Amino acid sequence: MVGHLIGFIQLLRQAGIPVSTGEMLDLLQALSLLEPTRENLLLAMQATLIKETGQEKILEKLFDLYWTTLKQKARKQEQPTNKTAIPIHPPRLSREEFNARLAQMKEWLRQALKSEDDLLAGGGKPAGQGGGKGNGPEQGRREWHFQHGSAVPLAEAGQRLAMIIAKGSEEDLKALAREAVFTLVPPDEVAPGEDPRQMLNQLKIRLDWARVKDWLERSPLGEAEKLRQQENLLRLERLLNRELAQLRCKRQPEKELPAIAREANLSQRSFAELDPEQVIQVKRQVARLGRRLATREGYRRVPATRGAVDISRTVRLAATTGGVPIILCHQGRQATRPDLVVLCDLSGSVAPYSQFMLLLVHAMQNKFRMVRSYAFVDAIAEVTVQLRELDLERTVRNIQRQTGIWRTGFSDYGAVWRQFFHEHLHVLHRKATLIILGDARNNYKPPGEEYFREICRRVRQVIWLNPAPRESWNQEDSIMHLYTPYCRHVFECRNLSQLTRIARQIF
Repeated sequence: MVGHLIGFIQLLRQAGIPVSTGEMLDLLQALSLLEPTRENLLLAMQATLIKETGQEKILEKLFDLYWTTLKQKARKQEQPTNKTAIPIHPPRLSREEFNARLAQMKEWLRQALKSEDDLLAGGGKPAGQGGGKGNGPEQGRREWHFQHGSAVPLAEAGQRLAMIIAKGSEEDLKALAREAVFTLVPPDEVAPGEDPRQMLNQLKIRLDWARVKDWLERSPLGEAEKLRQQENLLRLERLLNRELAQLRCKRQPEKELPAIAREANLSQRSFAELDPEQVIQVKRQVARLGRRLATREGYRRVPATRGAVDISRTVRLAATTGGVPIILCHQGRQATRPDLVVLCDLSGSVAPYSQFMLLLVHAMQNKFRMVRSYAFVDAIAEVTVQLRELDLERTVRNIQRQTGIWRTGFSDYGAVWRQFFHEHLHVLHRKATLIILGDARNNYKPPGEEYFREICRRVRQVIWLNPAPRESWNQEDSIMHLYTPYCRHVFECRNLSQLTRIARQIF
């Protein structure tokens, strides 16, 4: 049992949930006071190991996968190895597959009985043959679409998806998720090591997910009903991810379990790979990081009434009292408030990363004496006023539409440096820090190196954050090597862990 717990703790650490030795001992003590059941084990882990919002979902996901995998291994080991005279054929379907198909058959029977009842109620004649309203299955589906405001008829899979999210039954959502994974994407068609995001996209295509989502946004339903059905879509997406994870663990548990744990670690995932729910969690952590850094003291020490003892001043003062340090002198850190100028690339490949950088700077505004923010693609514009809005994601979209930074849609660093040199050079001075976030992909256009050199000479230091992998910096149209000599620091910054480490180093 202890060995299994240690293995699970290792998975939690890979998923970004820190677990200390003391917390492990607390867990063992809690288990000694409870009955040895699976529910009590999960409750004890939630009480002793969870420290932040969002970690509980990761724990529950890994808990279900890990202990289900152990149970399957134990069943395989318990199977007899000796062949009997009469061959015993194992079930062709697992319990999950059987339940999914059984639920599907129940749904078919329910639809068939309903159609038969409607046919009898319409006079016993099929639609189009004098039966009045025509209550056949196809007519019912057409009426359902027109009543709910759908301009384009959905495919059969989309019709079922729309009806299930409108109903919102947990049983129906689970049955559809199991059916989609085990029927629409059979296990023998899934290659080992296939990208789970591609598998999820394949499921969504077969379920007609995009058209149903578009229909839901355009439908004349009330706002509360729209929100309810959108939440049901998110619930179904979580169920699909869980079923896919179980399928992966069933195929290769030793390889896939650690991979699933690493995928759940939000601090190591690229900002561009986060789903909407994960984006909300990461934004919350970035904002908390910014507030924490905003209250951190600087490194310069000044005389103070309390704090660490200032040895040099204490010794000098002791010379007046015969060498006896009667009076202790103290020193403390002085909070520095430098000027900050931020330039963020908002082109399609870099925009997700720039949003998090702008969010961090927005949360740290009190730390700086002056903050000037600029956005650019193939032109540059100041966006300091716009970034004071609370909804940063909507603000970024408005910046792209309302400012003139998006002319051709392709990054042009040379044109940006030239425009900044001629129009905004007055905001720079020797006490300012310039932070640039961009991938330095210039689409084979002039680099404008002479303008960038003059810009860097006007500030105290230049820090460049590149969201692209380091090995791709000087490949194809990337000209990072031309700008690096003029920067004091150049960092790879593509996930929360890197952003946290960089922010603590430079702020």
